[in-house]
Amino acid sequence: MRPFSIKLTWRLFLGPATALIFCAPVLTAQVRSVPAPRRDTVRARPDTTRRDTTAADSTRPKELIKWNETDSVMQALMSRQGYTATRYQGDQAVFNAQSHTLQLRGKKAGVSREQTVLVGDSIVYSDSTKIIVARGDTVILRDPEQQAADVIARGRMAYNVELHRGVVENITTQIAQTGENWFVGGKDAAFVSDTTRGRETAFYVRSGTITSCDDSIPDYHFRANEIKMVSKHIMVARPAVLYIGDVPVMWLPFIFQDMRSGRRSGVLTPRFGVSELFRNSPTYRRHIENLGYYFAISDYMDAQLALDWRSGSRPSSGDPGWVRLNGELQYRWLDRFMTGRFAAYRHAQRDGSSNTGISWYHDQGFSQDTHLHTDINYVTNTFIQRTTTFNPSQVLATISSHANYTTKFGPASLNLGGSNSQHPGRKEVDRTFPVFSLSAPAIAVTRWMDWTPAFSFQTNQQLNLDQTGEFTYRFFTNPQGVKDSVALKRNARQTSSSFSTPLRIGGFSLGNSFTMTDNETDAPQTFVIQDPNDSSVKTPRVFAKTFDTSIDWQPSFSLPSLIHGSLNLSPLLTFVNVDGGHGYWVRSQLSNGQFVHQSKRIQTGLSASPTLFALFPGFGSVTRFRHSITPSISYTYAPTGNLSTEFLRATNRSRQGFLGSLAQNQVSLTVSHVLEAKLKSTDTSSTAEPKKVKVLSMDFSSLTYDFERARKTHRSGFTTPNLNTNIASDLIPGFRGNVSWSLYQGDVLSDTARFKPFRENIGASLTLNSQSGIFGIFTRLFGRPVPEAHPQIEKTEPSAEDALANRVASTPVAGMTSRSRQFAMPSTQGWQLTLQYSSSRQRPPTGNGVVLDENFVELQCKPLQANPIVYQQCIDQARAQASNSLPIASGISGAPFIRIPSRDNMQSSMNFHLTPKWSGTWTTNYDFQAKKFGSHNVTLQRELHDWRAIFAFTQAPNGNFAFNFFIALNAEPDLKFNYDKSTYRPIIR
Repeated sequence: MRPFSIKLTWRLFLGPATALIFCAPVLTAQVRSVPAPRRDTVRARPDTTRRDTTAADSTRPKELIKWNETDSVMQALMSRQGYTATRYQGDQAVFNAQSHTLQLRGKKAGVSREQTVLVGDSIVYSDSTKIIVARGDTVILRDPEQQAADVIARGRMAYNVELHRGVVENITTQIAQTGENWFVGGKDAAFVSDTTRGRETAFYVRSGTITSCDDSIPDYHFRANEIKMVSKHIMVARPAVLYIGDVPVMWLPFIFQDMRSGRRSGVLTPRFGVSELFRNSPTYRRHIENLGYYFAISDYMDAQLALDWRSGSRPSSGDPGWVRLNGELQYRWLDRFMTGRFAAYRHAQRDGSSNTGISWYHDQGFSQDTHLHTDINYVTNTFIQRTTTFNPSQVLATISSHANYTTKFGPASLNLGGSNSQHPGRKEVDRTFPVFSLSAPAIAVTRWMDWTPAFSFQTNQQLNLDQTGEFTYRFFTNPQGVKDSVALKRNARQTSSSFSTPLRIGGFSLGNSFTMTDNETDAPQTFVIQDPNDSSVKTPRVFAKTFDTSIDWQPSFSLPSLIHGSLNLSPLLTFVNVDGGHGYWVRSQLSNGQFVHQSKRIQTGLSASPTLFALFPGFGSVTRFRHSITPSISYTYAPTGNLSTEFLRATNRSRQGFLGSLAQNQVSLTVSHVLEAKLKSTDTSSTAEPKKVKVLSMDFSSLTYDFERARKTHRSGFTTPNLNTNIASDLIPGFRGNVSWSLYQGDVLSDTARFKPFRENIGASLTLNSQSGIFGIFTRLFGRPVPEAHPQIEKTEPSAEDALANRVASTPVAGMTSRSRQFAMPSTQGWQLTLQYSSSRQRPPTGNGVVLDENFVELQCKPLQANPIVYQQCIDQARAQASNSLPIASGISGAPFIRIPSRDNMQSSMNFHLTPKWSGTWTTNYDFQAKKFGSHNVTLQRELHDWRAIFAFTQAPNGNFAFNFFIALNAEPDLKFNYDKSTYRPIIR
C-alpha cells in the first residue's frame, strides 16, 4: 500500500467538515517516519518543584484508550475553527482513498469524534456514511452526550457517529436509578440518541436480561422478550420472568420503571399481600392500603392522596370494617427558612362510627432571633384511633401537640407557646396554654449593681376528667316528669405566675420574687372541714365547685461566700412564711372568696459545701482509687410564728397539732459521693493520660432535721416528706437507678404524722452487650487483658438511625400511611440487651377522710360477669387505658384522697445475630401486677445478598396482633412477596 501524501490528507480535511488525524506511532509501519528533532541540551531544565501533587480525581471515568501525543502540526490542524476532528489509533491502519474507508487493527484500536469514543479489536470506519463497525471480544462505546453508561458488546457493534445510532450484538450496559445500578443485557439491541429531548438515548433490546446483582453470575435476573430504555427517563420490559439462579419463580406481564430525577406526579404503589388475592381462610378479611396518587405541585410543594380499605364481610365486635382516606401536603422554602407538612385523614367504620385526625408540622425562621415551631396532632375519636392501630407504642402514647414562638427585644428573650395532649381510648384532654415567659440576662444598671428580671405566666387545664370521682352523674327530672341522669363533666384549671427582680450589689445578693397560683375544680367534691380551734370537730361538706388562690412575696439577702475554695461558707437572711405550704395571701371557698394573710418571720442561716476526698491504693489494672464526698450542709433558725384563725379556716387547718408555728432550729444535709478508679494506660507515650472510670456514683436529695420539733413532740425531728436517691456506674454502660421514699405517714406539719419510711418508686435501666463493662469488670480489676471495645458495640445510646426510635418518637396521627418500616440490620455481629424496670406504689391512706379508689375495674365490668370471655376483655381494656396521672391537686387540706393502683413493669429490647446473615429483634414488656406480657414485637431478618426476608410478629396492648412475612428486592422494595395477617381483638366500649 502506498504511503499517504500531505495532499491527500489535506483533501480529507477539506471534506465534509471532518479531519482525519493519524498519530505518528500508528503510521510507523506503513509511512516514512520523520526524524525527531534533537533535544536542546542548552535549554534550562524544568522546575521539578512545580509538579502537581494533587491526587487524581477518583470519580472520573476510567480511560478506555491512551492516546499518543501529537506534534505541533497535528495540534494546529485539530485546533482549526469550523472543523470537527476525528482521531484514530491502532497497531495497523489501512485506508481506501476511493471509498474513504479506514480499517484499524490492534488490541486497542480506537476512534474518537468529539466526546464519543469507540474501542475494539478491529474497527472499520467509513467517512462517507459516518458509520463505524467494531469487532472484538469486548467492544466499548462511550458517549457522554448520551447521559448513559458505557455500552459494552461481545462481538460486533455498528455505530453512526453523526446520528448517534447503533446496532449491537450481546450488549451489556448499566443505568443508575435511586442509588442503584441496573445492568441490562441482550442478544440483539439497537440504540439511538434523540437530540430533540436533551440527548437522551433509547435502547431497544430483544431477548434481554435485567438485574442489579453485580456478580459475574447474577444471583437473580429478569428475562424479557422486549426491553426499551430511555436514559434517565423510563425502562419498560414485556413480558418478564423473574429467575432466582436459573429457576423461574414469577411471571410479570410487564415491568415499568420511571428513572427521571426529581419528583414526578404519578400513581402510588398499592400495598397488599398474597392473601388479598388468594384468601387462605374463609374468615380472612381482605385489606388494601396506599391506593392513591402523588402530585408534584411545584419545586416547593407536593401532595399525596390515598385510600385504605378493610373488608366489612363477617364483621365482629370492634372490627366492623372500615374505609380510610388519607391526604398530605408538604412544603419547603429554603430561601424563606420555612418547612412543614399538613395532613389529615377520615376513618369511617361500617358500624357508623368515625374518626378524623389532623397533623400540622411547621417550622419557620423569620430572623436570626425570631422562630415559630408548631407540631399539632388532633383526633376526634381516641377510642377508634386506639383500637385500629397495631403499633404497641402508639396504643399507649399520648397524642401530643405543641407550639412555640421565640423572639428577642434587645437583650430580653420572649417565649410564647402552648401544648395539648389527648390519651388513646380516653376523653381526657390535658392543655397548657398560654405559656409566656420574658427573661433577660444580667443588666448592668451601674458599674456596681446588676439587675436580672424575669416574668412567667402559664395556665394548665384538665378537661373531661374520666378518672374516679365521687359524683359521676347528675340526676334531674326531664320534661316528661321522669327522673333521668347525665354524666358530669369534670374540669380542672391551674394558673401560675411569677415575677423576680434580683439585684446583685458587689458581692451581695438581694432576692425579691412574687408568685401567684390559682386552682379551680369545676366538679362536685366532698371536703372534711376542720374547726380551727378544735381538731376533734370535723364536718363533711359537698362543694359544687372548689377554688383556692395563693400569692406570695419572698425576699432574701445573701452575703459573699467565705473561705472560698474549701468550706465555701454562705450566710443567708430571708423572710419566710409561718406556714411554708401556702403563700402569704390565700383565698378559697372556705373564706368565701376573701383574701386572708399569714405572718412572716426572719430566718437566718449559714451553709457550707466542702469537697472531701481520699486516695486509696489500687490493685490489678487499677493504679489508684479516689473517693470524693460533696456534702451541702446548712443551718437555719427562725423564731416562733403565729397564724390567725381566718387563715387556718381558709386553709382548713386546726391550731391544735399544727407544727408549722414552732420555732425552726434545723439542719439540712445533701450528699453526693463518687468512687473513681484510675486505670493503667497501655500507651507509653509521655502525653498519654490514664483513663478514669466512675465505679459508683450516688446522689441523695436534701434531708432536714429540726431539733425544736423533736423537743416539742418527743418524736422524730425529720421534716423532709420525701427522700430520693440516684445511682450510676460506668462499669455497666447505660446503667441508671433511682429510688424514692415517703418518710412520713400523714401530713408532715401535723403532730399526728408518724416517721415511717415507705418506698414509693424504684427504677433502673441497663444496657448490655458482648463487650460491656460488666463482663470485663473482674478482668480489669485482676489485671487480665480485655479485648479492645468495638465503638459501635459500646454505643448504647439510641441514634437517629434507630428504626424503632424513629417509629415511636413524634409519630404524627395523620398523613400518608407510611410503609411499615422494618428494622435495619444491626451494624455489628454482636448482641445488645436493654432492660428498663419501673415500679410505683402509693402509701395507703390513714384517717377518716374521703378515699376514692381509682382501681374500679371490677366494678365497671361487673355487669358482664355472665360471659367470662367478654368480662375478661373488659378487664383488660380498662386496665390498659388506666392512667397514673392525678388531677390538679387542691391547695387546701381535706380534699378526697385518690388511690392509684400500683404499677410494676419491665421493658426489654434485644438485638442479636443468630448467624452472620440472620438477625433478630425482640421488644416486649411484662406487667408483674397483671402477671402477663403487655406487648410483643418480634422481627427476624435474613440477608439474601440482593434480597431481604423479614418475619415479624406484633401484639399490641389493645389485643390486636399481626403476623407478616416480607421478602423484597433491595434495589426495588416495591417488588416483594408478602403475607400479612392482621387480627383486631373485639373491644368492649
